[in-house]
Amino acid sequence: MSRDKKMKEDQKEEKAKYLYITIVVLILSIGVCLRLFFGPFLFPIPKIVAWSVGGIFFLVGSIISNQWHKLKDEIYKGKLVTEGIYAHIRHPHYSSIILMMFGASFLLQSLLVFLFAILNVIILNQAAKEEEDYLIKKYGATYKEYMKKVRWRFIPLVI
Repeated sequence: MSRDKKMKEDQKEEKAKYLYITIVVLILSIGVCLRLFFGPFLFPIPKIVAWSVGGIFFLVGSIISNQWHKLKDEIYKGKLVTEGIYAHIRHPHYSSIILMMFGASFLLQSLLVFLFAILNVIILNQAAKEEEDYLIKKYGATYKEYMKKVRWRFIPLVI
């Protein structure tokens, strides 16, 4: 692939990421505003449970995000990273987003944000599949072996 073509592809990916982040921030902002004005939208659990579960999800998501940030430079250099958090899950960045979205839905007790978190899982799962297809093309059998070794895309024992 030519350098110009790769640069255009990278720019297109960056624009897509920024669009996705903008959408996430917008939905969360709407969720916060609606929660403040109209209540929890039928999220019928005690506040202590909501805050505990939401806090744990958000904390774990933040820890995973931190672990991913420590290794992201290696990834952007074109290296296949299989150590650290990647020894347990194949897409830690997506995992952190998923966990923090569900954490936010519990913290806000917002059914709207919870539904968006479910939609988020569907979108990120498709993105992960496309990314894995690309990585199989790029690294071949090495990545397939990694996929066999690390079975979980996002959250061990769940998805």
